[in-house]
Amino acid sequence: MTPTTSPTTPERILATLDGLDPLGDLPRTGWLLRGINPCESIAAHSLAVALLTAMLCDACRDAGLGVDGELALRMALVHDAPEARLGDVPMPVKTPALDAALGVAEARLAAELLTPALVEAWQVAEAGETVEARLVKAADKLQMLHKLWCYERAGRRHPLMEVMWANPANLRSLDLAPVRAVYAALFARAGRPMPTPSPPAP
Repeated sequence: MTPTTSPTTPERILATLDGLDPLGDLPRTGWLLRGINPCESIAAHSLAVALLTAMLCDACRDAGLGVDGELALRMALVHDAPEARLGDVPMPVKTPALDAALGVAEARLAAELLTPALVEAWQVAEAGETVEARLVKAADKLQMLHKLWCYERAGRRHPLMEVMWANPANLRSLDLAPVRAVYAALFARAGRPMPTPSPPAP
């Protein structure tokens, strides 16, 4: 990753910490809608996504795929940064119009909340075009499904949870063999068939 030319001042660093601090208290709203209360915070999710991203980077390197691990970790850590102001807006309530409006708001908030270099990482993640961004997108969904499995093993179940296992939108970057292998292992552990991936958009 090419570092930004803008300075990262002590004031900007502390302001970013201040701005992102609410993530530790804000819940992942999708779990609340499924009767899981208390539930995982956005900060806990982001940490788990970063850990999973690091391991996926290692697995990709083992498979001979070149990845920028630092960039991937930066993206994973800040991928939900705008939710410090917006909260977690769950998929069931998102319409195309709301999704577009959220995209504009999230870009503005990322620029306000993050240091310049982290803004760049967030933008690359949102574009979703690089291998690193695609790993983070996959880690985001994989972590959600793994957390779902953890809740189910703890006896915290809800009828709507089954839909999450069957939703092909939760499968990302299956063309990357290490990602596909982790998905397969997780679905096998959960005793669920992996859904058929959605066809690519025309």
